[in-house]
Amino acid sequence: MLYKRGEFWHYDFTVNDRRYRASTKLHRKAAAQIAEDRAREAAILGSSDRPIPTIEQAADAWFAANRAGSRSEVTTAQRLNIMLRLIGTDTPVNRIDAPEIAEAIATRRVETTRQGRAPANATVNRDLIDTTLRPILTYAKEIMKAPVNDIPWKALRLKEPPERDRAFTQAELTSWRAALPEWHRAVFDFAARYGVRLREAFFPPDCYDAATGTVFLRLRKNGKPHAIRLLPDDAADMTARYGRAVAADLDTVWFKETKGGLAPIRWRGFQSASRKALDRAGITGARPAHDLRHHAATTVLRQTGNLAAVKRLLGHEDIASTMRYAHADDDDVHEALRHTYGTKPPEAQKRRKKTKVVTGT
Repeated sequence: MLYKRGEFWHYDFTVNDRRYRASTKLHRKAAAQIAEDRAREAAILGSSDRPIPTIEQAADAWFAANRAGSRSEVTTAQRLNIMLRLIGTDTPVNRIDAPEIAEAIATRRVETTRQGRAPANATVNRDLIDTTLRPILTYAKEIMKAPVNDIPWKALRLKEPPERDRAFTQAELTSWRAALPEWHRAVFDFAARYGVRLREAFFPPDCYDAATGTVFLRLRKNGKPHAIRLLPDDAADMTARYGRAVAADLDTVWFKETKGGLAPIRWRGFQSASRKALDRAGITGARPAHDLRHHAATTVLRQTGNLAAVKRLLGHEDIASTMRYAHADDDDVHEALRHTYGTKPPEAQKRRKKTKVVTGT
């Protein structure tokens, strides 16, 4: 089969259960057909080894098998474009080794993102290792049977700061929320209570079931939906939002009122407004959106001690992902000891002492 991608024609055929696919590097279909016929003849005669795919070919095959149609499709495609630009689309997979990857990482580290700053180490790791090269080269080796080098991934990865489990005081939440524009406050409340990821929070109306007050955020890796049943007051508010969003033909349940009617708000707008609100509120060391997810998880775990419930709330596939919230600070240890040995909190002891004095008089 011949097909055109970009400016060149490519062939893709199977001989004796072995797949042959490559670019002909030709612009004209007639010439490409001759090249395909020669490659097919060589394959039939057994004089041709299995073609080694380029990183672009391996990326295309891996993406089609693992990411196409998923909720991460767009983000993954963006990262693939970055990786292919730095590695080179025509680079055969067997020529990709530690030096090439290290050079790409060094180049990516000094580039400027859309926010006008260098990408974080975690971003570089995802652009060039976690989301792209590592799974693609594994796919090329195990599925496409291509020769692939053993890559020292651990040595190549940039050091990332430890995961932060941020919880906010009620005063911080109140001042942060107050510094937000009014139309962003409902999103803030939803994220702080239910711990959804920023982009997941901006779901379309058809992901909400008004009959049960349930939000369906995404499909997890096992194919099961990540669903959250809202508390009664929140469900009533969401049902009202759902109705107005559908009537206005919006693609999200979050909106602001303008003279021309309802206008949808977007996740980037909330992220920007939240960052400014943090500055106005004087709250430091906090991320404008994702730390609300950490706050929700930590709050529920401290109130209930139910790690399984937190896992379900966050939509984690593996309990190991949830375990990062099972940390304990000095107050947690002190409270655990108090419950274990039956001592009363300092406030209760003071009240009891004061009551005895009053009674004695």
